[in-house]
Amino acid sequence: MLRQRGLLVRGLGLVAASLTLWLAACAPQGDPAAPKAAAPAPAEASTPPSPAAAPLKARSAFTSFSASAAPWWMAQEAGYFREQGLDVDLRQVAAGATLLAAMHTGELDVVFSGGPSLLLGYLQGLETMIIGSTSNSLDLSVFVRPDIQTLDEVRGKTIGAGRPKSITDIAVRLGFRRVGLEPDVDFFVGVTGGLPESLAALEAGTIDGATLNVPMVFDARKRGYRELLSIADLGIAFMNSAVGATRKVLTERPELGERYLRALAQASSRLKTDREAAIQVIGQYSTSDDRETLAATVDHYRRLWEVDPYPHAAAVQAMIDIEEHPAARTIRPEDVTDYRFAEALHRSGFLDTLPR
Repeated sequence: MLRQRGLLVRGLGLVAASLTLWLAACAPQGDPAAPKAAAPAPAEASTPPSPAAAPLKARSAFTSFSASAAPWWMAQEAGYFREQGLDVDLRQVAAGATLLAAMHTGELDVVFSGGPSLLLGYLQGLETMIIGSTSNSLDLSVFVRPDIQTLDEVRGKTIGAGRPKSITDIAVRLGFRRVGLEPDVDFFVGVTGGLPESLAALEAGTIDGATLNVPMVFDARKRGYRELLSIADLGIAFMNSAVGATRKVLTERPELGERYLRALAQASSRLKTDREAAIQVIGQYSTSDDRETLAATVDHYRRLWEVDPYPHAAAVQAMIDIEEHPAARTIRPEDVTDYRFAEALHRSGFLDTLPR
């Protein structure tokens, strides 16, 4: 079973210690412990980069208990980090300022995050960089009241989307623009605070629709709401599941980069090809024993998890295009992305050995 409770306690301590430092660092810019479940057994082992060397200690975090973070969970529980010469302390840390503060103060080495947080850190002088990605597209859906039958009927309505600049907010805006509806003109985006709050607001009738992800979409269906727009099916490029680190870490410990990407590639391959192991690890980290929902979650994400962790320039550019920080108008994907490690992984031929 996941050490969730202990991780969360440590994460809260990290928040308190780091947030003050974050505020001080950024102001000049102006602008879990429970019994451990049996882990999925590792698939056929590959050769680690340095089989004779002691594993490198590294600290990592994922930002939410969404299945989009499953490659990290699988890499930890199936031993792929260890196989690649890493001893990873993996915890959950809140996204945004809290995560950036912990990276800035050196409390985290390599992290899983939505790309916008890493981009903002870069723009604010924290030198956060993207080195890989386990998904390069948006994966949410918009559910509406049963009486709303067509996209045109969304005009004048309110669609809930968590917090401003969250992935749900970004997804609903980009998704509806793709089908010809302009947010804040043709319809309104309502701030709900989060995914559970969006579904609760839809139930209460204070919004007309909600932007949701898996597994919450299954609950919405059971309650009789209609999936009006599958943003995942639109294939909108966006840096949704980034692997990030600061330039300082990448300079001082460059050996971490390719090892992390190798382990995450193995994990994504396992998730895509071993359905039972995927169900087990997601159930462990989400503390769920609802097999029907877990299986549906795995089936949804198997098409989205990418074995090749190369960060797509188009996904990074889409993220830059919607960033409101003035400095975003002067940067390109290569400014905020360090491609060295993904390119080295390509040259190694390691990806060719992994089943898809």
